[in-house]
Amino acid sequence: MRAFLCVSLGPDAPEHLRRPAQAAVDCLTDPDTAVDHIEETPAGWLAGAGAEEGDLLPAFGGAFVVRLARAVRTRESAVATADLSALLATGGPALAELLPPFAAACRQTAGAPVVVAGDWLGFRQLYRWTAPGVAAVSTSARALAVLAGGGFDDGGLGAQALIGWQIGDATIFPGVTALPPATIATLHQGKIITRRYADPVQRPAQTPDLDDAVAEMADILRTFSGAYVGRHPDTVLQLTGGHDSRILLAAVPPERRAGLRAMTLGTPGSADVRIAADLSHRLGLRHQVHRMDEQRWPEPEEAHHLALVAARALECLASPLALAPLLLAESHLEQGHRLSGLGGEVARGFYYAGQPSSAVTSPQLIERLAQWRLFSNEAVAPAALRPEVLAAARASTLDRLGEAFPAGDWLRATDDFYLLHRMHRWAGVHGTVAAVRRHFINPMFDRRFIELALAVAPADKRDSQLLGRLMTRLDPELAAIPLDTGLVPALLGTRSLRSRIATRTVDARKIAGKVSQRLTRGRRPQLGATEYAALVLAHWRADPKACAALHSVPALRPEWLDGLLNGTHGADATTIAFLINLLAAAPED
Repeated sequence: MRAFLCVSLGPDAPEHLRRPAQAAVDCLTDPDTAVDHIEETPAGWLAGAGAEEGDLLPAFGGAFVVRLARAVRTRESAVATADLSALLATGGPALAELLPPFAAACRQTAGAPVVVAGDWLGFRQLYRWTAPGVAAVSTSARALAVLAGGGFDDGGLGAQALIGWQIGDATIFPGVTALPPATIATLHQGKIITRRYADPVQRPAQTPDLDDAVAEMADILRTFSGAYVGRHPDTVLQLTGGHDSRILLAAVPPERRAGLRAMTLGTPGSADVRIAADLSHRLGLRHQVHRMDEQRWPEPEEAHHLALVAARALECLASPLALAPLLLAESHLEQGHRLSGLGGEVARGFYYAGQPSSAVTSPQLIERLAQWRLFSNEAVAPAALRPEVLAAARASTLDRLGEAFPAGDWLRATDDFYLLHRMHRWAGVHGTVAAVRRHFINPMFDRRFIELALAVAPADKRDSQLLGRLMTRLDPELAAIPLDTGLVPALLGTRSLRSRIATRTVDARKIAGKVSQRLTRGRRPQLGATEYAALVLAHWRADPKACAALHSVPALRPEWLDGLLNGTHGADATTIAFLINLLAAAPED
């Protein structure tokens, strides 16, 4: 099932919430998904959209179990929907073995509580809201916002304006929060009880030897890839010129590589396309390139509509202009089994660049990281916001960041932040969209793989040494081929002077780019976002009624908005994306 909403009622529940709210139910739909189940009882109501084959839908008020992501599997095998009810009832370590993204909902018998659980990383996004006499959980934050009465949460909106995504369990909607990782939520009689079924990932008391960690990580990937590709020979590998997808390719047994399908999004001559094509030729992969330069861009009015669809798919919690071009591309592609390498960043510590190696967490280091990296890519143009709103957003976001970074070793603190916040709330929002459309598979989300990646000493991860050594163990020949950065994985896996010089050269180039970005207040839009933003803005200027609701948002400067619409000035893609989210946050007419 793609979308789900459960509302539990107590005796003192407000009368207007005792029946399904159509505006909330509508939030479960999209152009490809219709509501196919609504149930109303004195104890509450629930709605679901996009039922999948195998979902065990209820007779009125009866038992049911539905998966809320297409793929449900452990390292070795898939899990049947019928088996999920028992897993949710018992909880515990068995649920932690399920690979993110995962979520499911069930009711054991008529009149029993409804139980909802997400994966151990919280990657598949689920949301909750409570009020006196009522408790609700949904795959849609917007649906819960309708029940809560609408409006924006100032802190959540401020974080969205500065970093483009959320920290912790926050959303842009008052009272609506994300369900934490490894959580089982039980709804009954207007209340919600949550419990963790697995502890947060813990580091061992003794840091493991690098080679021992690499050996176990390689075994995890080989075990998974052998079982999965063997079971699903039609699997498509999303292949780029970077580390992560190369590692997944290296983990596929050599005898299963010839004829394996690979796909790359990009433009001819780009590093991703060039390197992926070379790898495919070497190994006999069936390589498909979807050329973004041949993308049929929609007319401005259609672009505006599709941008709103993308924003709602993301629950207005990440950039719709990063998703909309991909949705266009994916509309021409098969939605089957897809191997994706997202997640290697925790193992390579790319965010270590420019960070001191022996420091402890401090407000100064947090603010420096925020200014240098977090506030630089997806921030809204400062002129778009009222000065007092911008100042409050900076203060509240820095406060939230301060709470998110654990005390102690600074580099390990950044590991935790990027896993438990950026991966959970940014990558997870985008990954959730993929998880309900296809079998989105990423063996790097195996819990033990992540445990090992966090346990390895930061000095052994810095400059991609861990991943370089991992790729070399999996396949020395693939490790000898340069990445899109020009760096050679086999060389990165060593502690040689040559490897240090090579990585320092690349780091210097990246730092220079960051300096330029800060000096020019530039942003780094995602693939296709700039072109898409121009189309949306063209529609707004041609038909200002399409964005009239923006004039009622207190955070925006009305004179800046007027100048944007009359052509006095433009706006970058990240600012247009923020405005689209504001429009999409309102219930559809």
